[in-house]
Amino acid sequence: MQTPKKRADRAVQFAPFDSLAGYFALAHEQEKTVEPKHEITEEDSIRLSEVMGKLRKGVMVKVVHYVQDGYVTTVGMVSDIAIPYRTITVVKTRIAFEDISDISVVK
Repeated sequence: MQTPKKRADRAVQFAPFDSLAGYFALAHEQEKTVEPKHEITEEDSIRLSEVMGKLRKGVMVKVVHYVQDGYVTTVGMVSDIAIPYRTITVVKTRIAFEDISDISVVK
């Protein structure tokens, strides 16, 4: 009778072989559409400044911001506002002020 270790070693030789390792990840990466970063209008800038001025730690917010190649929506509690560094941290996501396109308080 074979021991479990020998059975496992023998089973490996019958495992499927992925000859296209990494191909599907590469193909999926090619499907991505890069969205350019939009400049915000002065009216939007004023509105964002008003909302940002009222924010405090512990407030729930919904932030639409630019990340690498597109816009992402992050919803969560404000855990830090670093005015000297011009960043806001929502849960564990640090967001630069200049990357924010929309922010609103979630009730």
